[in-house]
Amino acid sequence: MTIIKEILHPIDELHDRAMELADRGLHAKRNSDLQGAENYYREAYRYERAAAMLLINDYTVEPSRSILFRSAASLLLQLPKIGQADYREVERMAALGMAGNPPEGIIPELWEILLECHGFYIKNIQKEQ
Repeated sequence: MTIIKEILHPIDELHDRAMELADRGLHAKRNSDLQGAENYYREAYRYERAAAMLLINDYTVEPSRSILFRSAASLLLQLPKIGQADYREVERMAALGMAGNPPEGIIPELWEILLECHGFYIKNIQKEQ
């Protein structure tokens, strides 16, 4: 096994598990099992975040690095009910993806996520102040 494969193998396993859980979350959501969907998406997020964090300081593994951070952020956005703390975590994941060297195709997707977080902030937080 080459060094790069040794590095990516645990990441692939974490990512694959996250995608399995996300599929279950989607199925639960479609069946109106909102609590099940919530649980599956949160667990999927934890796996995807773990995979992304393994590459947090490795800016040479692109586009994998930025895709994993984008995916982690997107999983939280799938929650049936997303709150302020969730949006802050989404924002962190997208910002970490942007902090690397994302390819041009991923940059607009990360910005879209950040803009959604900003929209939530404007709509919900600023009116409380």
